[in-house]
Amino acid sequence: MRDSLATLERIKKFELDEKRRLLVAELEREEALKKKLQNLETDYEKEKAFVEANPGICDFGLYTEQYLKKKRNLEQQISNTQAKIEQIRDVMADIFKEQKTYSIVDDNRRRRRQKEIDAQEQKMLDEIGTNVYIKKHQE
Repeated sequence: MRDSLATLERIKKFELDEKRRLLVAELEREEALKKKLQNLETDYEKEKAFVEANPGICDFGLYTEQYLKKKRNLEQQISNTQAKIEQIRDVMADIFKEQKTYSIVDDNRRRRRQKEIDAQEQKMLDEIGTNVYIKKHQE
């Protein structure tokens, strides 16, 4: 039974490691999308300042429309990524809970086994002590 629990613990550890890798990748993706959004907003502010300084050169309304589409798209991607991150964290919590359960069960079995061994040793020592006492008093 010990080997099966150890195997299950190793499997859960492996699953947890895989989920950690996925989580790191999604967090990096989220960070990249946020940086992209920040750059987009910075570019928009630059264009806005340019148009204010040079009115009539271009159609800023069209640029603003494209900016808003890109912004909504990036915000949606960020939202989707955050949902994936939350889902991965929930799965990781479940895996960790299972792994911890296996560990606790294994520790309990180990303690119970050690208790049985200790009880057998004590019984044997008691018998030896009793036999020595009987022999000593018979002489």
